[in-house]
Amino acid sequence: MDNVSVRDAREFLNLSVERPRMHLLDEPTGYISAMGKSNLGHQIRYSAERLEAELSDDGKPHVLQLVCEGDEREPQSWTLYADGLKCAHGTGEFARACFCEAADAFMGVCREAVRAAALPSRSKHDYDLLRTARRIAAAEAERRAASKKQNR
Repeated sequence: MDNVSVRDAREFLNLSVERPRMHLLDEPTGYISAMGKSNLGHQIRYSAERLEAELSDDGKPHVLQLVCEGDEREPQSWTLYADGLKCAHGTGEFARACFCEAADAFMGVCREAVRAAALPSRSKHDYDLLRTARRIAAAEAERRAASKKQNR
């Protein structure tokens, strides 16, 4: 084989498509933080946390919870709950497309979904109760996962 045919064959064996680069809402500060923050799962969870804080600061508090299905770093799908009610659901590819468009595009979609859900306004007391219930549920889920792991 001459060099041209070898080069052509090698190119056919290494075919790939580069994904567009994501804009990160939670910017890494160094190499180690980039390893954790540059994945889609972290960015969509951070977007929900930041949106919840913004809504609270604007006087429209809602407890948001984002559930990711599939791989933690590259979720297949996600579901957004506001005050325990499902208000948005989508694929990981949709979320990735949002982050490729702009760092805050996914958060904007979530903001519109919460607004469209037309949830009743919560008092500060109710908001704090819902947040506490969310923390308790998360701690209980972690405890169950740890006990399952020990029983193996």
